[in-house]
This record gives sequence, C-alpha cells and structure tokens, in this order.
Amino acid sequence: MSNRNFFQPKPFSIHSHALAGQNERKINMPSYKDEKTGTWYVKLYYTDYTGTRRQKMKRGFALQREAKDWERQFLEQQQGSPDMSFSAMCELFLEDKKAHAKLSSYKSEKGRLEAWVIPYFKDKPLSGITAADIRKWQAELKTATGANGRPLSQSYLHNIVMECSAVFNFAVKYYGLLRNPCRIAGDNIGKKVKSVQFWTHEEFNRFIATFDKSDPFYTAFLVLYYTGMRIGELMALTFADVNLKEGTIRINKTYHKIDGKTVITPPKTEKGNRTITIPRFLCKCLEQHMKRLYGATPEMRIFHSSKDPYLQHMKKHEAMAGLRHIRLHDLRHSHASLLIELGFSALLVSERLGHENVSTTLDIYSHLFPSKQSEVADRLDSLYSSNNY
Repeated sequence: MSNRNFFQPKPFSIHSHALAGQNERKINMPSYKDEKTGTWYVKLYYTDYTGTRRQKMKRGFALQREAKDWERQFLEQQQGSPDMSFSAMCELFLEDKKAHAKLSSYKSEKGRLEAWVIPYFKDKPLSGITAADIRKWQAELKTATGANGRPLSQSYLHNIVMECSAVFNFAVKYYGLLRNPCRIAGDNIGKKVKSVQFWTHEEFNRFIATFDKSDPFYTAFLVLYYTGMRIGELMALTFADVNLKEGTIRINKTYHKIDGKTVITPPKTEKGNRTITIPRFLCKCLEQHMKRLYGATPEMRIFHSSKDPYLQHMKKHEAMAGLRHIRLHDLRHSHASLLIELGFSALLVSERLGHENVSTTLDIYSHLFPSKQSEVADRLDSLYSSNNY
C-alpha cells in the first residue's frame, strides 16, 4: 500500500453550534461575534480521521472575513486533500516540523516560509501550483532584498527554495499530492554557496595576543580555535564536561537563546556527541579560568556570557590586531584549516568537528587538502621500476 493511500484521512463530518450568552450574537454560522470584545470567533464540531467527535473554537478575529478564512483553512486541513490552500499545508508542515525538529531549526524555517514563500502562494490550491508558478516565484526572489536593503545571499536563497520544496514533499508523502512542482522547476537561483573564511595560525596568534590572559574571553577564544567546537557548544560546557586529568572535553549539548529564554539541546547532529582531546597548554589555561569561578558545581556553565559579547570582543580585538574580519563561526573553520595544514586526515577532522559523515567535511574543506596526484604518480613509477617489467 502506498504512503498516499495509507495516510489518506477518513471522511469527517462537521456541524456548528452557537454559543449561548447575552453578549454573543450569531451572525453567520459558524462565525460569531462577541459583543463584549467586538471580535469574532468560530466554534464548530467535527469528526476527525480516527472517528472521534471533537470541538474546535478559535477567538480573537478582528473581522468576520478573517474568521471565515480560518474556518475554511481548518476544514481543508481536516479533510486532508491536496486541494487545500498552500498556507493550510504550510501550517500542517510546520506543526509536524515543530514536533520532530529542534526549536531553533523550526523557528528559522518558519520565519523563512512566512517571509518569502507563504505570502506568494498563500490561498492558491496546493494541487494547482505548477512548475511555471515556481519559476515565476524564483524569478521574483532573485530581485528581493532583505531588511538591510541588500539582495538576499545565494546561500539564503537556496535555503528558501529547499524549504518550499520540503512543503511539497510533505504533501506528496502524507496528503496525496501527485508530484512536487519544485523538482520539475529545478533550482533556478543557484546552488548553496558555503562561505569558508578562516585565519591562519599566525593570524590567530596576533588576535589572541591582544587579550589579557586573565580575561575570560582569552580562554574562550583559545578553546574555540583549538577545539573547533561551535559557539553554542562552548556556551553549554559545564564543569562536568571537562576532564583536566585526562585532557578531554565532552561535547553533548548546545546553548540557544530563543525568545529571550535559555534553551539547552543536544548537538546539531548525532555525531556531534563526542569527546575531544585537548593539548596540555589548553588544560592549564582552562584550569586557571575555572579556579576563578566562585561556587562551582558539576552542572555550572564554564562560560557565562551570551553570544553578543563574543561577537563584540571578536570585532574589537581583530581590529586591534589589524586583521580582516571573519565570523565567529569561522574560528571553527580556522581549526579545521589548522588540522589539514598539520597533515591530519579528513576522517579525523570530521570526528573532531562532529560532522555527521566525512563527506560533509570534504564538501566544506576539500579545496584545503593538498593534492597528492604527483605523489601518487611518483610512487606508481617506483613500483613499476622495482618490478622490472
């Protein structure tokens, strides 16, 4: 049985019911106006795909039209038809994404869909969106500008196109849509461009020399550069994660600030859970830093600052050192570059950075690995000569 047939919802039924109360007046079923607040609401009963009778109520609409639009979209979602509006499918898609993805990833994807995709296709039936429609949308995206007034980057455009395609893939898999028009249209914006900027070892030494050694940011930037961990992973480190005797750091979580609240989640990938060995000088530096922290407990974070101070200190001190600007995340790339320069394999770099697989490492850093073609030819020549063919 195909996924499309398996996930096709059962038929549902619906009827509306007016709320009793002297402040409430039925205007046009099932939309109602609350005379007390002056807003509109919808109340309806329906039987879902499991055969369970349920009630749904939604308040706070400024206009009756908005209440009816919400009602129509809700019914489309319950019916589970590929003829539902694009915005209705996006709501289902994001609901699923929220249940299965990290909150930070969900919010990023939701923001891009709401800003660049949903407004364009909004009320258009999902099954009525063609490859030609996708190409027209992509053409408009190419001319779009962000909040800074500049054109959207190639990488950001690529993410938008991929997220739009993900909505259609979701509809194909679970709601009976026959095909994904994005696959037919192709990506006419451009492939994702990975930005890999980094400092050389000499450049990093100039940068770190501008700090006082008692400055907590001195230790933090040393850890970022000599371990390659992500800033969120650094900010989540606790005393229990550092074993100075063994010279190791355990990375098993990452720090986020979402809607003003601190959120600790697992690393970006499963391979992100890792234990890395650190050099002796870094152990000594961490030991001195940790001794300066009062009332330490195993669960206490080692670095207390939020992300913004790291960005500010990086800009300030790179200017003091006369260095070109790189992003905070590029210290991770700088560590990878250092390992490659020291002759370590792509597999070791992958394990240390916590990439899901070595292909990710090669995709990002392949141009940094020295070419061994001449060495291969020389060794094959020696092998041939030694056998006297």
